[in-house]
Amino acid sequence: MRAFLARIRTALARIRTLPRGTRRQRRIAMLAVTATLLLAGAAYAVTSAVGGSDGHASTVASGSRAWLGIDVTRSSLGGVMVVDVFPGSPAQVAGMEPGDVITQINGHLIVNPSDVNSALARMHPGDHVQLQFEGSGTRYSARVPLASPPAGYP
Repeated sequence: MRAFLARIRTALARIRTLPRGTRRQRRIAMLAVTATLLLAGAAYAVTSAVGGSDGHASTVASGSRAWLGIDVTRSSLGGVMVVDVFPGSPAQVAGMEPGDVITQINGHLIVNPSDVNSALARMHPGDHVQLQFEGSGTRYSARVPLASPPAGYP
């Protein structure tokens, strides 16, 4: 986003340094800049709403949905790698750390970040989930009680 704003500033600076032209030329230039800003804003909104295409998925949920408190991404090791563990989350209580790889949830193989979200979508706060994960060369198994996401989380 910062790079985009820098490009806009550069474009506006170039417009200001153009030789004085007709009002029509300036209006056309400003119309082009405005259209670019509107299209970029729309693209950013759509990308944010869709969740991006970077392969990350967040298990943060709102309302009465189950929350484990981790962000995950694809892992080349098989399973799904934990990217972030939220402080005070059920995952942190279970001992999960960034870099751990989740291989199973409730006995089901986890291959994609969407598998984690699908497993949690069927659960509610207070339900327990059986996690199989690997970290630091060790395999772990933990029975974790899920929670509601804290206030302020999306």
